[in-house]
Amino acid sequence: MKTLAMIKMEKNFVAVLEKGYPRKPYEEFSIIHLLKRLDDEVAELKNTIGKGDWVESEKECADISNIIDYIFEQLASRSIQI
Repeated sequence: MKTLAMIKMEKNFVAVLEKGYPRKPYEEFSIIHLLKRLDDEVAELKNTIGKGDWVESEKECADISNIIDYIFEQLASRSIQI
């Protein structure tokens, strides 16, 4: 079983290398965009839990945690992009 930190790291790696996402999304996306993505990911988590798909639910938790990290980085750096 992988830890949350391991899943998050793998998802970030894939996002940058295979999907072309920025390495520092907290510098590229507005906080409004990140909050929308958070809402989307929470909805996906609810869906996977409703289906009893625990493996996908773990991945959704990693997505949510990554987005929370990005929001935190904007807040902590005081470089909030609206």
